[in-house]
Amino acid sequence: MSSKGEEILVKAISAALREVAPGLESVLEAHLKATMNKGLEVAYENPKEFKDAVSKLFGEYSARLLEMVIINKLKGRLGEGEEISSLEELVEQIRKIYGE
Repeated sequence: MSSKGEEILVKAISAALREVAPGLESVLEAHLKATMNKGLEVAYENPKEFKDAVSKLFGEYSARLLEMVIINKLKGRLGEGEEISSLEELVEQIRKIYGE
């Protein structure tokens, strides 16, 4: 059962992956399924674990780039008042907004 916040985050990650490099999404999904038995929703459940998985796969620089693209995708939706600089903070904000 996915939550509204999780759904929004997963969509943003998909969009970010397509933007950064088409084809990346399926590679990352396969990696997450193989290592954690989960898909992109892992980012909502455990942002730190998700970032570690992305780093292992694509390297730290690319992982950070992806993180920033994801944050930028959702910034507009979360209101401009928040200074968000990590996926963890982003997830926290989304949870606050949706009361999850």
